[in-house]
Amino acid sequence: MSSKLQLTTLAVLVSAALPAQAALYKVVEVAPGVTGNEVYGTAIQPGATADPKGCFVDDCADGASYKLAGETRNRPDGFSYREEVPFAMDNSFGYIEDDYDGFEDYCFYQLGYATCEYWASDRWSSWYNETYSSNTPNSLAFIEGSAEKPSGAINTVINSLDPNGKPVGNFSTSSKRNEAFSAVTNSSLTSKAQSRAWASDGTYTVGSTSSKSGIGGERYYYSSAPAIWSGSDFVSIPRAGGYEVDDDYFAQGSMRDFYIDSAGGKTYGVGYNNYSDQHMNATIFIGNSATPTSATWRSALIYNAQVDISGDNINSNSVATNINKNLVVVGQAKRSGGFPQNGAASNRLFIVPDASASSINASFFYGGIFFDGAGGEMGGINNFNEIVGRIDSENHREYDGKQRRQRAFIYPYGETSGVADADKAAITARRAIFKNKAWLLDDLTNGGSESSNNNQYRIYDASDINDAGVISATAVKCSGGYDSTSHNAYCGDGNGTEKVVAVKLVPIAGSDASAIEPRSYDSTATERKGAGLGFGALTILGLFGFMRKRIK
Repeated sequence: MSSKLQLTTLAVLVSAALPAQAALYKVVEVAPGVTGNEVYGTAIQPGATADPKGCFVDDCADGASYKLAGETRNRPDGFSYREEVPFAMDNSFGYIEDDYDGFEDYCFYQLGYATCEYWASDRWSSWYNETYSSNTPNSLAFIEGSAEKPSGAINTVINSLDPNGKPVGNFSTSSKRNEAFSAVTNSSLTSKAQSRAWASDGTYTVGSTSSKSGIGGERYYYSSAPAIWSGSDFVSIPRAGGYEVDDDYFAQGSMRDFYIDSAGGKTYGVGYNNYSDQHMNATIFIGNSATPTSATWRSALIYNAQVDISGDNINSNSVATNINKNLVVVGQAKRSGGFPQNGAASNRLFIVPDASASSINASFFYGGIFFDGAGGEMGGINNFNEIVGRIDSENHREYDGKQRRQRAFIYPYGETSGVADADKAAITARRAIFKNKAWLLDDLTNGGSESSNNNQYRIYDASDINDAGVISATAVKCSGGYDSTSHNAYCGDGNGTEKVVAVKLVPIAGSDASAIEPRSYDSTATERKGAGLGFGALTILGLFGFMRKRIK
């Protein structure tokens, strides 16, 4: 018997003696209950299990205890239905005022793609339809199969779910581009020209309000401000600098998330505020009371993520998106089109480990799956410091090239200074499940008894994560399974139909680090031809990211 055969036989025997590999997550597709060509998961209901390791110990089955919220799309947004200003950066309204030419200019000057005519045409046609043509809905919202449509709504988005599973978001009507909705209502909102709701704990809700509707003849030239409200009180957060109107720029601000520190007698909010030169910068809002609507508020700029760095507009703008009970803040900063990094004007992801620190500085994700200049979109963070979102999975040059493909990730950040002693062991144990590092979520859905079901999906975006470890996500689906388990496998030899679906990722009870079986890459390039991809599913939502001033 040859030594080669002996080694092969030995490997087979050893493999047979080892337990079968199993994925960390089960992919559970969620029926939307509304119609739409593509379906996206946008939020998961907050909640935890009795065991600190969440659903990795307590069997959560299909995650039915944690509702998923989502939305549909039949076409791309003209510009995002949830952002305060066009492309989340155009606070002079210059791009949007120029109609198709403005869309193409934005792509050319802020993104740099070689495909800007195609990119602009898709989005301009949607904007034209919404502004000058019909009120045909494009974004239909749902929670676990039941439609969520406020009275008079045209397009509806859900930014988060409160602890009771109630939606928090905004919708458009024939007279307003955005109207906030949540379980916490306040009569002051109805008098505002526009309002948006981003997060709620069931008692307080945070968001923004605007001075004009953004509809019809008033679709341009409005300012917005961060806001927090209860059922009886409403507070607008002061601007950090500048003026409401400065030349042709209009001040903007928004609060995206908050945490009430009852022990410390403070409230922390995160989002962005308006600063000198009308820059829109990531901000931590600090209220001096655990009763937010009674607090005096100040704005703390997040350094390293601001627009102006050493006299140059290195970033277009930035936003802090989420904060948890450990006072860890996460967010994103859009690299300016005039200052690309590693061949792309990317939307970089950052973390601030302690919102209460005397000096607030952003650290950008780097190392492992986060290569230099990688762009993405922040999804959320839970109280175990587990961060989810999406990130570039390719690193080719985007400037004068094509848009990079992105995939969902999870990043178990680990202990920070704000972690209570009682929680440190749980955070360390949870992080060990992931081998103490970040992963593309596709690598954690591979193998074991769930392999066949999970191989029908490639996870594009992770939008939220709760303390039980359940993730709301969006996937591209090939019914029956891709041709292999590799990252870039074909669907039906490249001729199959793929579609975009909303999914939950539910931890599999009993799984740990030994279950991780990373997907491989096929040696040949994958060209996807599925009709279900419509207007480009792998890059849709890619411009939900935060971007600012035009540079010519």
